[in-house]
Amino acid sequence: MTNPTTARRPARHVPRRPDTTRSAPPPAPHERGFADGWVELPWALRILRGFLGVTFLFAGAQKLLDPNFLRAGSADFVGTQLHGFAQGTPAGPILLLLAHAPVVAGVAIALIEIAIGVGTLVGVAPLTAAFGGFAVSLTLLLSATWHVHPYFLGSDSIYAVAWLALFAGIWQMERAGTGRLVGPLEVIDHVDRRQFLRGAAVGALTLFVAAAAKAFSGPAVDTLAASPQPRTAGTGPTGPSSPPSGGTAGTPSLPGRTITSLDRLPAGEAIGFTAPGVGAAVLVRLANDEVVAYSRTCTHAGCLVGYDPSNQILVCPCHGAEFDPARGAAAIAGPASTALPTVDVVVDPNTGSVILPS
Repeated sequence: MTNPTTARRPARHVPRRPDTTRSAPPPAPHERGFADGWVELPWALRILRGFLGVTFLFAGAQKLLDPNFLRAGSADFVGTQLHGFAQGTPAGPILLLLAHAPVVAGVAIALIEIAIGVGTLVGVAPLTAAFGGFAVSLTLLLSATWHVHPYFLGSDSIYAVAWLALFAGIWQMERAGTGRLVGPLEVIDHVDRRQFLRGAAVGALTLFVAAAAKAFSGPAVDTLAASPQPRTAGTGPTGPSSPPSGGTAGTPSLPGRTITSLDRLPAGEAIGFTAPGVGAAVLVRLANDEVVAYSRTCTHAGCLVGYDPSNQILVCPCHGAEFDPARGAAAIAGPASTALPTVDVVVDPNTGSVILPS
């Protein structure tokens, strides 16, 4: 006979102890939609967010739209820019490391800028995007515009401050709405399907913009890489395509390498060439038929300058430095303050050939 006092009692339901190693899901504000993310912001942050997002999206796409950005030896090749920006700047070691794989670095930089722009505009991971924009601008401030004086003429300084202001504004709003700021590990721990799809959409849109930009970039072209076409005799300001008065056509009488000839280089035009010990150089025929030659390496950050025939000046594509070839390539605008180095060339009086003396 069973003792009632010893009879088995039904097991009580004991709730499982909660996992103290996992935090609570992030609060509702992380689930707001695209329109809500804009409406909740004050106008000051809306303006910052819109401008910075569009600017970085355009900056990344513009790099891939430039057919010469990934072409070695071109005026604005990313490898040349990395080496130039690294000279005497705090971020130099990082840029020199990236310069070991310039094409990969260039594509990565463009994709990062596009992703930051897209994420900022659509409101996916806004704090991460703002911090990424600040990091990129700070790196450029410590490299590309480090030598710009006074400092406020370097655009990267204000971009770094603007991204920091946007980051601080979003951070304050999230903290005011939830009472605390959700950390990155906590956010990752609670990524749901919707958040994952939103992140994947940003990545897909980034790749789409990059692919479209590259598709519309066209073939690589260096406007100073080839000589102008020969002029027809008796036409144009340079006159007949014949040797100078008293000269006879034939082999140049001066030792050295022939760059071009006067009849192939109209007044006001330029041609690119390579000079020993100098590298990329440019030969310009001035309006008074005088020829001058200079190094194409910008004295500001090392980019290769190009020639603007409409204004007859040398222009750096990176930061807008301008040099006047008629005044010894003196810096006339932009962040550069030093003239381009001169390259000695001579004109053979017998043939009209422009010679790089040996």
